[in-house]
Amino acid sequence: MSGVRRSPWAALVGRWWWVAVLLGAWELYVRIKGFNVIVLPGPMDVARSLVADWPELLEKLLLTLRAALLGLVLGAVLGTVAAVLAWSSRLLSGLVAPLALLVRSVPFIVFIPLLSRFLGYNTTMEVVVVGLLSFFPTFVLVSSGLHGLPAAAADLCTVYGASRWRKLWLIALPAAVPNLFASIRITASFAVLGAMVAEYLTGIDGLGRMFLLARGDLEADRSLAVSAVAAVTSLLLFNLAKSAEQAVNRRMG
Repeated sequence: MSGVRRSPWAALVGRWWWVAVLLGAWELYVRIKGFNVIVLPGPMDVARSLVADWPELLEKLLLTLRAALLGLVLGAVLGTVAAVLAWSSRLLSGLVAPLALLVRSVPFIVFIPLLSRFLGYNTTMEVVVVGLLSFFPTFVLVSSGLHGLPAAAADLCTVYGASRWRKLWLIALPAAVPNLFASIRITASFAVLGAMVAEYLTGIDGLGRMFLLARGDLEADRSLAVSAVAAVTSLLLFNLAKSAEQAVNRRMG
């Protein structure tokens, strides 16, 4: 019957059944081929590693997550400030826009050794790396929101003699808030990855360093356990940012 509501468990199974099938096929393939855990661990091996190493995984996850969240905030602030500067003046737009494009064009891995030289091998460098990752999407989307004002709103400001900065504060910035949260949603999905790459390449404590050590010790099951924790965390961050964006859009609507 079309009016019957499915239980939450039925909805969950209906949405994620393919994951169970994929994991089952993976486990079956590993058992049939008889792979050593060093070569290819099965899902059960990874699950056992998750349970055995959970205290350490949680400790490293909190370190990586802190850097990822701080980097997201840093990127959102810098991107918004740059978008406002570019909106306020054609001269500043001609200076800021090429710099933002340059940051986007250079692979972020290139920045890691350079930033390590200036900032040291520490969490600050890690936060800046994530901030650079999230800077460009924020700059582009917030700029789009600032320049996407309805013509009637701009005309109203002109009629009442509002200054450019008053127009920014009362109309342009509120109109760009949904775009800001959209940029956070986009960058949240790879913030954890950016933090992990910085940790992996520099040895900063966190999930990235834990993955590096497990890989060096040929503990493939442990490496995949770290990867699974990072993937789930990224998915949760994305969904949290998506929920925040939807709440803001409802409020602004």
